[in-house]
Amino acid sequence: MVLIRKSPAQDVYDRYFMLSQKMGYDTYDYLPPDKVKYPFVVMSSVEDNKNNTKTELTGSIVLTIDCWGTPKQRLTINEMVERFFYASIGHISTESYSYYGRAQQQSTRILIDTSVPNSNLLHGIVTVELQIQ
Repeated sequence: MVLIRKSPAQDVYDRYFMLSQKMGYDTYDYLPPDKVKYPFVVMSSVEDNKNNTKTELTGSIVLTIDCWGTPKQRLTINEMVERFFYASIGHISTESYSYYGRAQQQSTRILIDTSVPNSNLLHGIVTVELQIQ
């Protein structure tokens, strides 16, 4: 049986999922049921922009992290977003790959979300882009 290591996209996804849990956040890979307490984190999407050459793997991985909370939790959501932002800058190594995150390639937003009937939520969005080294 051939052992295949996980893809860079899965590697980045797993790293941030575990990082979120280590930071003490309730973390999901999908939007959870209605009765979940706020705040929580959802690892939303991952984009794999890798390039293969004969001798190396290059390119980038883009991960979207969603932080959800109530309007009264604005400071908490802001802190969550900032923690993910700063965790994405500089050299990052995992068991399988090495990455580099440039500050200007990361982005954050905090929006008021009214998609759930009769409620206002805060939706923090972190877009992480890591270059495969």
